[in-house]
Amino acid sequence: MKLKYKLLDKLHNVSNSEMDLLVWVVQHSDERSGTMYGAYYRNYCDEYGRCKQSFYNALYGLKKKGIVAYRRNRNDACTTSDYDITVLDNAYPWKGSKEVTYRNEGYVDLANPVFRSQEFKSLKAKEKYLALEFRKRSFETGKGYKHGVKAFYEMWSREAYLGVSERTIRSYMHTLSKVCNFFSIGIKDGFYRITSRISSFRKPQKGQYGHKYDQDMYNEQYVRMALNRDNIKYNAESLSDTVHLIYQYGAAFANKGADVKRYIEKAIHSSVAGTKWRERELSAATVHYNLKALLQHMPDTQDQDNKKVNTSSGEKGFYNFNQRDYDWNEIENLLFNSTI
Repeated sequence: MKLKYKLLDKLHNVSNSEMDLLVWVVQHSDERSGTMYGAYYRNYCDEYGRCKQSFYNALYGLKKKGIVAYRRNRNDACTTSDYDITVLDNAYPWKGSKEVTYRNEGYVDLANPVFRSQEFKSLKAKEKYLALEFRKRSFETGKGYKHGVKAFYEMWSREAYLGVSERTIRSYMHTLSKVCNFFSIGIKDGFYRITSRISSFRKPQKGQYGHKYDQDMYNEQYVRMALNRDNIKYNAESLSDTVHLIYQYGAAFANKGADVKRYIEKAIHSSVAGTKWRERELSAATVHYNLKALLQHMPDTQDQDNKKVNTSSGEKGFYNFNQRDYDWNEIENLLFNSTI
């Protein structure tokens, strides 16, 4: 979702498969931990048109470069495995707290449709790196990226940046501006002026094609993780219908002090109970039935019980406690028989 600016310095020499894997992981990560849970090689390969070995080469390469760390998970039957991949130093653990007001860090929003487009996926590794840098430099000032022409090539041709010739840099810029139409690039008064094209980087409105919030991509990945671990086959429609249940029942579970994602995972698991491992297919209707049943059997939270008592009795909260039951005859006998 969010890739911190300071991590861009590590991306100038990554391979194309490593860049794709990193972008894919960030797009589906939990922001508080910077971790993508349940990353499955087949989902990556389907989205980027790569082979299985490409996933593992990219994963090992990113770890060797100190960009990610990972942990392998196996399902109960030990037939499939996935990975929890953490992008190092890319977490926002203070999200939603007061600290965000003074600990905010600049980032490139990888949930933007540009970074999910086929045009971006088709770029070379260094072109993708340059696109991320141009987005950072043109966005953080609000007025675009301005750089002297001679100094521009001197800087970007260094090994610490692109490490390629001036001619190659020009071809990269042509691709980003003319072919992909991501940036507007021009020269005025001896300076390059580079700005992000609003038409390309504008996020679709809710309900429009391509609209996705950061949380949408995380929720989708969470459901995929549960399906993969139970070896359940699915298509785009059944996956979308199942993800929608998170939004449909999120508030109801929150009112009972529970996280709907934990229970939808149980509902998915129950939906294939007794089905042979190789014959499992996703039924969103069955998951819906199981999730609704779990909700109905959940008790209200203690806070809700107290709130209901306060509302019905009309008394102050101080008097709202359960009366203890005492055996007064037994207490009386203890006092009479006491030697004090």
